[in-house]
Amino acid sequence: MLFAVAIALAGGAAVGMSRSVNGRLTMDRGAFEASFWNHLSGFVLLSVFILIAERANVALLGGTPGWALCGGIIGAVFVAISSYVFPRIGANRSALLIIGGQMITGLAIDYLRGTASFHAGQPVGVGLILFGIWLTRFSR
Repeated sequence: MLFAVAIALAGGAAVGMSRSVNGRLTMDRGAFEASFWNHLSGFVLLSVFILIAERANVALLGGTPGWALCGGIIGAVFVAISSYVFPRIGANRSALLIIGGQMITGLAIDYLRGTASFHAGQPVGVGLILFGIWLTRFSR
């Protein structure tokens, strides 16, 4: 489990670095072009990885339902939105708002799917997230 936590933290650091790089590219080229280059370079990197290390798994894609591939669309929208907001509101506020949105959406998905039990502390937690986001509005 400790390894998974370390990997998740590294993933968070990668998101932060990616937003910074894309924020700079957005200032030069715009949010949609920055998102395009982000996804094109990621596609090339992952294509090379799959061709080298995961060739056997490519055939399994045929059994995947089409709706399961919508994550890429959602990811592209996320990158375009975060590339747009990062240079306008800064790294700290962007990260807090993005993480807050992820936590609230995750809670809603768990609740709607019935995959997590609901308890009274969850609305309190959501309230604290929203309060923390509101507090960042006044930080300078």
